[in-house]
Amino acid sequence: MNRTQKQIIRALMAGPSSYWRLIREQDGHLASFTQEIKDMFRRGLIKYHNGYIHLTPEGEMEGHNQGLSPLQPLTCPVCAGKTVTLQGSFSRILKEFEKIVRQRPPARAEFDQGYVDPVSTVARVAVMYQRGDLENQDILLIGDDDLTSIAIALTGMARRITVLEIDERLVEFIALQAREKGWTNLSVYRYDVRDPLPRELEGQFDTFLIDPVETLPGIRLFLSRCALSLRGRGSAGYFGLTHLEASRDKWHAIQRLILSMNFVITDIIHDFQEYELEREGFINKNYPLVQKSFGPLPVPDINWYTSNFFRLEAIARPDIPEQENVPAGRELYFDDEAYATLP
Repeated sequence: MNRTQKQIIRALMAGPSSYWRLIREQDGHLASFTQEIKDMFRRGLIKYHNGYIHLTPEGEMEGHNQGLSPLQPLTCPVCAGKTVTLQGSFSRILKEFEKIVRQRPPARAEFDQGYVDPVSTVARVAVMYQRGDLENQDILLIGDDDLTSIAIALTGMARRITVLEIDERLVEFIALQAREKGWTNLSVYRYDVRDPLPRELEGQFDTFLIDPVETLPGIRLFLSRCALSLRGRGSAGYFGLTHLEASRDKWHAIQRLILSMNFVITDIIHDFQEYELEREGFINKNYPLVQKSFGPLPVPDINWYTSNFFRLEAIARPDIPEQENVPAGRELYFDDEAYATLP
C-alpha cells in the first residue's frame, strides 16, 4: 500500500468523508489520487454512499494491518497553518481588502485564473512583512488576479509596487483602485509573460511575487522573468506551488531550477493558500479531474484546492537560464498533471 492510500485510509478511519475533503487530507497529485481512489474501490476497501466515501470492513482491517490510526486534526486553529495571524494593522487591512475584492471581475479559465481567499492573500503580505521583504522595498508582481498588489498597497509600507498582468480587466481594476485611493506608488501594465521583460525593469526590484502556471515550461518562464528583475544578492521571491497539479518529480525539477538560478529556498509553508474555485461550475466543465473520477462527482462542499507558499532568496546575482521554445498556446498552462486546468 502506497503513501496516498495510507493517507486516505487514516482519514476515513476518523469517519466518512466527501471526495473533496479527502483531496485535502492527502499530498499526492490529482492524477495519482484519482487512480488510487479507483483502485481502492476495485479492491473493496472503500464504498460511496449518500455523497460520502466510507471505509468498508475490509478497508478498516487493512488500516489496522498497516498500523494506522484515525487521523487527528493537528493544524493550528488560530493561524490555520499559515504561521502568521492577521492581527494589528493586518486585521484592518483584511477588512478593507475584503470590501475591494467583492468588485473584482470573475475568474477566467482561459488565463488559468482561480482566486485565493482574501485571508490567504493578506497572509502572503504578512509573511513578506515578517521576513523583511515589504518595508521600503520595490516589489514586482507578474500576474495578479489575487490582487496582492492592492493588499500590499493597503499596508503603506512598500516603496514601489509594479504589476504586469495579461488580463485587461484586471489591469483596469487595479489602476482604478490606485487612482481612487491615491496610491502613486502602484503601477500596472498589460504584459504577457511570453514576451521579454521590459528592459527598464531589469535589476530594479528587491522582491517578486507570482502565482505561476504549473507546467515546467511555464514555471521556468515566470521565474526567469522575475529573476531578471531583481537587484541581486539578498533579493527575495515568493510563489505558490501545489502538490495537486505538480508531482514530486516536478517539484524536484523545479527545485533544481531554483538552485541553478542562484536562489535558495528558505521557506515552504504547506497548504498556505486556499482557492475559492467555482463549485457547481467546476463539475459542469470539462476538467480532467471530473472526467477521470470514479463516477459522477457531487458539487464540492469545501474549498478543496490549496497550494504551498515558497520563499526564495538570492545568494548572488540570479543566473537566468536561456529560454528555449517559449510555449505559444495552451501548453503554457496544461500538461498531463493539470487535472484542475482546462485543456
